[in-house]
Amino acid sequence: MNNVFPLRPGEQKEGSDSGDGGGPEDPMLEQRVGRPEEKVDRIEAILVRLEPKISEVLQNTAKQSVDLNKLQLDFARFEAGAATKDDLHQVQADIVEIKGRLTGVDGRLTGIDGRLSGISDRFASLPTVWTMLGIVFTTWALGSGILIFAMNYLRK
Repeated sequence: MNNVFPLRPGEQKEGSDSGDGGGPEDPMLEQRVGRPEEKVDRIEAILVRLEPKISEVLQNTAKQSVDLNKLQLDFARFEAGAATKDDLHQVQADIVEIKGRLTGVDGRLTGIDGRLSGISDRFASLPTVWTMLGIVFTTWALGSGILIFAMNYLRK
């Protein structure tokens, strides 16, 4: 099924009404073009919704860049030894606050350690697996012995 026919300029295909190019020869062409147009319209609608969000992301990125530049300048100033007395007092105040927090954490860890040692003592007082197995097997042996004795005594 070869539907391609070579035509020379000025020739007209057999069965063709006109060669003037005034309209599509395929009536399905408009429907086929209409489907991609609908998809393009949906894509445009999505882009319109995304445009403000993209702008917001760009603005946030610019703000973060400015903040990063400020941090770099502060670090450079600190590195150069240009820290002021206020900066040193702030650092000392932060260190004191951190020491206070660490003291509280240390107290809590000591309490937890005390509780854990109590738990280990409880586990130490529990019988081991071998002790439990020994108790069970001894009970079975005594029970079997009593049953054997009772059976022999009742036969006589």
